[in-house]
Parts: sequence; C-alpha cells; structure tokens
Amino acid sequence: MAHIRHAGLGPASRKTSIPMPKSKLTHKERQCLKRINWDYNISEEDIYDVITGKKKHAGHWDYDKILIRMLERLRWYDLLDIIGPETLKEKLHPEILGKIRFPEKKKKYERLGKILRGEAVSFTKWSPEYREEIKDSLFSNRWYSP
Repeated sequence: MAHIRHAGLGPASRKTSIPMPKSKLTHKERQCLKRINWDYNISEEDIYDVITGKKKHAGHWDYDKILIRMLERLRWYDLLDIIGPETLKEKLHPEILGKIRFPEKKKKYERLGKILRGEAVSFTKWSPEYREEIKDSLFSNRWYSP
C-alpha cells in the first residue's frame, strides 16, 4: 500500500504516514489504455470508469467510441483482460463492428463474435464470397470445355 508523509513540523512530520487506496488500474491496464488515448488529454482512470459503467463519458468519448478504439488498437488478449469475454460477446455486433476503420480487423472481430456466440463460421478463405471471387481462376472453362 502506498503511503504519503505528513508535511509540517513536530512529531507528526516524522515517519507518520497515511495509507493511500490502491489504484484500481493495474500497470498493464494503464499501459493498454494509454495506447488508445495517446492523442487526447483524458485520464486512463476516466476511460476505465466509462468501461466499468461508473461514468457515461470520458471527455468526448462514450462507451462505444472507447470500445471501437480499443478494438482498433489493442491485442485480443488485452481486450479479454480489460473487458472480458462475456462483454465482448455481447458488444461484437454489426453496429459496433461497422465503425471499425480497418477492413481486416473488422473481419477478424466479426468472426470472433460469431465464435463467442456459438454461431457457425466457415473455414478461413472458404466463405461463399471468397469462392465466388476465385471460381473463375480455378478450372477455367477454356481448358476443359467440350
């Protein structure tokens, strides 16, 4: 537990300390939240309070904006540590995923959301869209037509 010393004169200023409450953020969580917040002057504690539901906003960010930023910038296991799998399962829906700027990340989280909800997922690169995209490149009719 952290301690602060009394400032002043007399016996109270010698080695007397007041216990300080433990920070609610671990070092790892604080570092992760700094990665999503490097370009704004919003404290990691305020962001964490929005994530945990203690506050509605941190600066101009609400929960959805913070979540999108976390999805774009943090690793999967960091997300699991901070938010948890149940919340991610609930929050990885098309309204949120549609706001992710990076197409590859969007696809990744769509797939992970399906897995978390127990929905069927196709094998990588064998989705109907991909089959349609490559169907003319495999077994071309020009070589095998009668």
